[in-house]
Amino acid sequence: MLLHSLVAPLKAISISAVFMGIVSCLSAPYVQAADQPNIVLILADDLGYADVGYHETNNSEVLTPNIDLLAKNSTFFTAGYAMAPVCAPSRAGLLTGRYQNRFGFEDNPGGRFRKNAQVKPGIPKSEINLGELLQQQGYATAWIGKDHQGKDNDFHPNNRGFEQFFGFVDGATSYFPDKDKNSILQRNRVNITEKEYLTDAFGREAVSFIKKNAEQPFFLYLPFNAVHGPLEAKPADLKVFSHVKNESRRTMLAMNYAMDRSIGMVRDTLAELNLLDNTLIIFYSDNGGKPVKGNASLNTPLKGQKGTLMEGGIRVPFFMHWPKNIAKANQVDFPIAAIDIYPTVVAAVATATREKITVKNPLDGINLLPYLTEEKQKPKARNIYWRFLYQWAVRDDEWKLVKLKGKKKIELYHLSEDISEQHNVYKKHPEVVKRLTADYKAWSATMMAPQWSWQPKYGGKYVVPKITSK
Repeated sequence: MLLHSLVAPLKAISISAVFMGIVSCLSAPYVQAADQPNIVLILADDLGYADVGYHETNNSEVLTPNIDLLAKNSTFFTAGYAMAPVCAPSRAGLLTGRYQNRFGFEDNPGGRFRKNAQVKPGIPKSEINLGELLQQQGYATAWIGKDHQGKDNDFHPNNRGFEQFFGFVDGATSYFPDKDKNSILQRNRVNITEKEYLTDAFGREAVSFIKKNAEQPFFLYLPFNAVHGPLEAKPADLKVFSHVKNESRRTMLAMNYAMDRSIGMVRDTLAELNLLDNTLIIFYSDNGGKPVKGNASLNTPLKGQKGTLMEGGIRVPFFMHWPKNIAKANQVDFPIAAIDIYPTVVAAVATATREKITVKNPLDGINLLPYLTEEKQKPKARNIYWRFLYQWAVRDDEWKLVKLKGKKKIELYHLSEDISEQHNVYKKHPEVVKRLTADYKAWSATMMAPQWSWQPKYGGKYVVPKITSK
């Protein structure tokens, strides 16, 4: 039976939304189902729009055969968006299915400026992340990779729904952690030593988790730190790209190749265990690449890069692979966002158990299951919003209105005809500007003020004292 005959799109909060499960508390009993899907959520870090082969952006340097194999048997989204142009707030939106601005998570944690002394940068306990929800549904849960959701112990993955954690809690680390005294890796809460190249280690740990939990439904959250800096690659992988003259680009491509290899290991393990058919694999990047003064990634044909709300900062590679329900490749061109992953996963699990799944807070994303096949191609019109420090943006199916840092004037782009944002048509379409400006202001008024920041005029007046060693 096709999924969309069982699952309707997410709508308003309603107890009758059996498979959507958006009501006021987490109370649904866990019901084991033979066809309950496994969930594998793979996240790349600072990966550019042109840094996957399946996007076919004429970037022949890229080698991502395993990612491409998955994508070409998936529903892939040409207008898939991250929730912020930098790592941590983007991931917070992903994990909660809600605009991270709702709970003040607008900048990366670590900045010294906060609203008051009581603020702890991270996803507050009032938010139920995807790991917590699936754990309550009987899923084995693992977080393997980069955390970057706050250093306070309250926010540690083991305290937020993930039974297993292997990775690091900061925003970046060396890929050769045994050679860098500042690299701190953990297995659960215990600091460990890791001698393997870090991307390979994440692949190894992911495979191990899958094998150990093959007899029960599992949720594997696999947020790589590749291809985020520092630019460090294995000599063998660098040799594959010896023809690339630019050293930084050559290293980034090698790092990407290593991540692709680990993703291939995950796919092959699922296939060997006869789990691939009913495993929903989701792949996307937390934000766009940073070719200028960054990691040498590419966002072609998009304008801008990480840190900006131009398309290059937020439009990313994004696909969903589920052989049991996606029979062949399906390209979707309407805009979707990372906040849509949470309700989609909820719907997938609820479909299998035929039980209500209730979540604590209303979700901002939509269920994408009805659009994973060719039979239903477009949801009801909606806007997607961004607010990041001194920038903001809103887009609908066709248009994007954006206010950039350091620019007084708002810009309007007809994205359905101008993906590269080459033509600012602000003056030509005042009615669109008026509508989208009003929409953004109404949305922003419902969001919480940023609770912390690296920006002294944005995050608050309280300054976190520096810790000095004696």
